[in-house]
Amino acid sequence: MKKLFKYLLVFFALLILTILFDIHIKGNFYQIDKNVYRSGTLNKFNLEYYIKKYHIKTILNLRGKSNEEWYKIESKLIKKYMIKIINYPISSQSFYDFNQTSKIVNLLKKVKKPLLIHCNGGADRTSLVSALYIFAVKHQSKEIAKKELSWFYGHLPGIRKGVENMDKSFENYVNKFLEVPQDLIPRKP
Repeated sequence: MKKLFKYLLVFFALLILTILFDIHIKGNFYQIDKNVYRSGTLNKFNLEYYIKKYHIKTILNLRGKSNEEWYKIESKLIKKYMIKIINYPISSQSFYDFNQTSKIVNLLKKVKKPLLIHCNGGADRTSLVSALYIFAVKHQSKEIAKKELSWFYGHLPGIRKGVENMDKSFENYVNKFLEVPQDLIPRKP
């Protein structure tokens, strides 16, 4: 029994170290497709690294403008690399109706890419916007898009109160989208 306990302890310690590495070093950074990336708020070093490596042209900041240090760092790098910033603050606790999520989708369609989408931790708001991108811009299935709203990115609606509104907002968008006659929806050729 002691041996099993030691193995479990080592397993959970490694799991915690992996999560801490992903969040603090990597910044919860992941590629959605060849032109769109998602993350939490990045530090000076990993933000600059990702900007250079992936040639980021636009940053969609779901936190909004701030006087905090992270925003000052982001602003300096945006100027240095001539990146467009879109400050589009949304709350991880709020429900967004079809009109509001449609505005986000239209924004995702129009922005210059490569695009980096980020919020604070990259778990909830970024997951919603990533799912909308995959479903409405990339025209993937609901099931594929819904994978962006995953515990893998830190999205834990069963544990973190209020963030289930990101799932509800996505479901609402999909349901309303499917109600619209498909021949009225413009698609890229």
